[in-house]
Amino acid sequence: MLLSEERWSSASLPPPRQLPGFQEVLDRTHFHWSLAGADKERYGAKVRRRAINDFVFTQVVCDPIAGFRTIDDVKRGEDDYFCLLYFEEGECLLQQGRNESVVRPDIISVWDSTRPAMFENTRALHQLSILIPHRMATTIVPGIEDMCGLSVDGSVGLGSILLSHLRQIHKTVETVDPQDRTAVLRATVELLAAAFRPEPDRIAGSAFRRALLGRVQEHILAHLGDPALSAATIAAAFRFSPRYLHRLFEEFGVTVGTWIRERRLMAARSDLASRTMAGYSITQIAMRHGFADASHFSHAFRDAFGLSPRDYRQTASRAADDERSSLLSK
Repeated sequence: MLLSEERWSSASLPPPRQLPGFQEVLDRTHFHWSLAGADKERYGAKVRRRAINDFVFTQVVCDPIAGFRTIDDVKRGEDDYFCLLYFEEGECLLQQGRNESVVRPDIISVWDSTRPAMFENTRALHQLSILIPHRMATTIVPGIEDMCGLSVDGSVGLGSILLSHLRQIHKTVETVDPQDRTAVLRATVELLAAAFRPEPDRIAGSAFRRALLGRVQEHILAHLGDPALSAATIAAAFRFSPRYLHRLFEEFGVTVGTWIRERRLMAARSDLASRTMAGYSITQIAMRHGFADASHFSHAFRDAFGLSPRDYRQTASRAADDERSSLLSK
């Protein structure tokens, strides 16, 4: 359902009020940006905003300007979106985090309303955007947070399909049967996921993939003690498919299961060597680090370190006693 539509033009205001008016309409129709670098005497801008289902379609034509969103600006927002945008005219520098893109016609980019960002356009621009609800985007697009500030070429491959779709949906979304809009809008997000996901043979070892893998590994380390931790639960936490998660690890030469097991074993080995954990049984230590079966833990530990957990604990204890005796004798 088309919920609302708003159109605004600075031509309706006297010149001294045009830039402040544009600031106010951006706050209302998009997000709060601290604007700078424009002619404060006269400023040309037009804005169109359409709210459809949970999505927002926007169109902005404006003179050169720069904008900044600080963490305080972010806190002023009520709804969280990812903004998928392209230009019909103009050129703009977009930065978010460590990512940076120059957006111009035939380039598609995305940014996140929940994090600081900046843009600067030195020429008049015509921008079209779709604001995608955070929950849907993170469900469908794995790692979208790390893609913000990046761009894809809309003149080739999947980028060209996405750009063609964006142009068409901006023109015709109101004419789509209301019963079909949910599917069409979801298809838009799925196209975003396809176009912004680099091919596996081009991304192995990339900074983007390593950063994404690092976030997943941090999550695993924080949940090592959960016996239910698995590829399926990790994928669900990040809203990946399990297949995508497995591929992410395999591109860096390891499987998900192997990485989890090795970290659990290393954590258990540390506890077995710790005097502060001497009151814990081997079974308790195994359970503490997510092993549901003591026998399985013992076999895995022996395979990894060449000793049973009991023998390793005794060896570590003797070594610690010998070291203390040596220190006391000096």
